Amino acid sequence: MYLSKKFPVWKVSLASLLLLTTIGCGTQQAAPAGNQPDKKAESQVAQGIELGKNGPITIDFWHIQATIYGDAIKEMVAAFNKEYEGKIIVKEVFQGTYDDLNKKVRASLQGGGLPTVAMSYESDTLEYMKADKIVPLDAYINDPVYGLNKAALDDIMPGVLARQRIPEYNGKTMSWPHGNSSMGVYYNSDLLKKAGYDKPAATWQEFEKMALDITDKSGVPALVMSNANNGGTFRTWLRTYGIDPIALDQSGVNYDNPQALELASMIKNLVDKKAILFAQDTEQEFTNGRAAMEIGTTARTSSKLDLVKDKFKWGVTLIPQGKSGSKVTELYGGNQILFKTTPEKQLAGWLFLKYFAESKAQAIYASKTGYFPATLSAQNTDLLKKNYTDNPQKKQAFDEVFPYARIDVSSAARSKMDTTVGEALQAMTAGKLAPADALKKAQSDATKTLKEFK
Repeated sequence: MYLSKKFPVWKVSLASLLLLTTIGCGTQQAAPAGNQPDKKAESQVAQGIELGKNGPITIDFWHIQATIYGDAIKEMVAAFNKEYEGKIIVKEVFQGTYDDLNKKVRASLQGGGLPTVAMSYESDTLEYMKADKIVPLDAYINDPVYGLNKAALDDIMPGVLARQRIPEYNGKTMSWPHGNSSMGVYYNSDLLKKAGYDKPAATWQEFEKMALDITDKSGVPALVMSNANNGGTFRTWLRTYGIDPIALDQSGVNYDNPQALELASMIKNLVDKKAILFAQDTEQEFTNGRAAMEIGTTARTSSKLDLVKDKFKWGVTLIPQGKSGSKVTELYGGNQILFKTTPEKQLAGWLFLKYFAESKAQAIYASKTGYFPATLSAQNTDLLKKNYTDNPQKKQAFDEVFPYARIDVSSAARSKMDTTVGEALQAMTAGKLAPADALKKAQSDATKTLKEFK
């Protein structure tokens, strides 16, 4: 499977790829064009359901997207509601951060009031699966009337499709694509050139020297990082060494190793020498030229374009790598899940999920935000072609970062483990723990956390 002649095989975990090839490429009957059922086919998921017979079905869609991302959601929902006028009405509801959304879903799991559709990361989906409140999507995908044919499935980026069918889902499709981004490094070309560099270093070993040079010669910190939890960031950086911080079978964690010590020592050295700046709003520091680089989600590429304008030249590329033979970065972005409600709402919810992940909607989403399109064909739409031509940094992120993005091991414990590791690193950068001791604490605390979720 190739993204294009330019892109190598999509980078996904071996387990996910094996699962993808076994259940993702089955034969499905072609779904008819438009939203009118084929009279010759018989739907297996909509028996006795006639959308719009007694007025439109109204469903709630809970999400975490505001600003330009929220604007894109509103446009996509409006387009869907127009296409399904008289049959389905989607009400999009902003619910704050992922943590806020997860808390509201948890409360609804206990007290009722679940939405029909909601954004969800893999760790959250696993939690909701335990409560038996979400609908496996395979029956909808394979439905002869409302489902997807093989060509439609093949159009979805392989790594994106694999996210919906991770091994932990036990052979089922438990979510559907929303938006995808990656961890990349934004760089101020003007500041880098002052120190004699064109782009960020390719390896962490080179990055340490480069960061010190930039700080010394430009007069500003080389890198700005969040002053909040950096456990997830450190986990991704460690993966660039070929280390799985969380075992594939979730039998243990691996934070206390020579590669982790090399990374932690580098961070401590750069902090001590003021080459790393901690800030609450890292984007403000970077876009105002107060830091030469920022490592974060490529979903912020559009906001960078709006904030930087013509202040300085900039780009976005792959994060530095460790000593592993293959390149890797984190695959970000939530998926969407379908909650158990009524057959009518579930069908309406599936049609919305399906619409959201198709090329027309994905082109809108990618053009308005920094997210990458979930489908190959979205890249060929006039809308996205023009957007990438007008905004070369978005095309750069798609070419240089996204091909190497893959999800980490999915675990319901991952979020809390990231927090515990981040706390150990904060103690290290504050001078309370030596790097080696911080990693021992991270290993111990993360191990305890993983056991809590067994």
